[in-house]
Amino acid sequence: MKSITFEEHYVIDDIQKETMSQASADPNGVPMKVMLEGLEKKSGFTDADEISHHDKRIKFMDEQNVQMQVLSYGNGAPSNLEGQKAIDLCKKANDQLADYIKQYPDRFVGFATLPINEPEAAVEEFKRCVNDLGFKGALIMGRTKDGFLDQDQFDGIFATAEELNVPIYLHPAPVNSDVYQAYYKGNYPEITAATFACFGYGWHIDVGIHAIHLVLSGIFDRYPNLNMIIGHWGEFIPFFLERMDETLFADHLKHPVSYYFKNNFYMTPSGMLTKPQFDLVKKEMGIDRILYAADYPYIEPERLGVFLDELGLTDEEKEKVSYRNGAKLLGLE
Repeated sequence: MKSITFEEHYVIDDIQKETMSQASADPNGVPMKVMLEGLEKKSGFTDADEISHHDKRIKFMDEQNVQMQVLSYGNGAPSNLEGQKAIDLCKKANDQLADYIKQYPDRFVGFATLPINEPEAAVEEFKRCVNDLGFKGALIMGRTKDGFLDQDQFDGIFATAEELNVPIYLHPAPVNSDVYQAYYKGNYPEITAATFACFGYGWHIDVGIHAIHLVLSGIFDRYPNLNMIIGHWGEFIPFFLERMDETLFADHLKHPVSYYFKNNFYMTPSGMLTKPQFDLVKKEMGIDRILYAADYPYIEPERLGVFLDELGLTDEEKEKVSYRNGAKLLGLE
């Protein structure tokens, strides 16, 4: 059964080098080199995210029955820089992605990378990417330098997404240094702390908290047709929906907290092909709110092409998760 997968990444070497040269390394933050060593040891990942590695990408897609990948910028995105350099590098990344997609329009669509520390420029780049480049949404990598996106200066990004009728994917990024020091450093090796803070646990919790911030700030009351996507089976949120409804004081909102997650969010596995988590998300969110994703190439799940056959779903349910929900959200049908 063909599929559309939503959390699939690319990088561009010269943009990576320039981004790394501009980024200020915080000595108290997550040690990125150590974290990447951990990723390689756990997954075997090296540098397969470079956009030029087309043959390897297509081979994986064909082997796993992936009809289309939604491509977004991966680790070390220029979106987290500041100033004109962030604006220029995001534009360069988006332009090069658009050129790549033009070569293979039946296999790829794009999500924009936005200079989120420059909110007005982010809005303009978002509009350009959708209106001029044909992108189908945006992916935001973590938080801004000033915190989460629930602050007023970022409101235009969400207004733009609703106006353009495209989704925003809220994706993990390394936690800030204060959080790393307080919550993830411990009596264990540095590589353990680095991976605990990132893909082992920490940045998933961070995205979940970020998404709850957005709900509590009233963004979805202001923009009721806004669609967001979060990966890794909802970044722990589905497990706690009832608890938040029962105990979190949010009388300023028009609806219970769970309403917004069930009506404004889609969730993907991000390559975590596990039946218990799928069953929970299906029960809490409903089959129409689940999209498919591999998190390629950071994960290359060998069961991506058969996982949905293992879940006891009807043919209609499998088709929704693998393709139809995504095609509808992206305006492909």
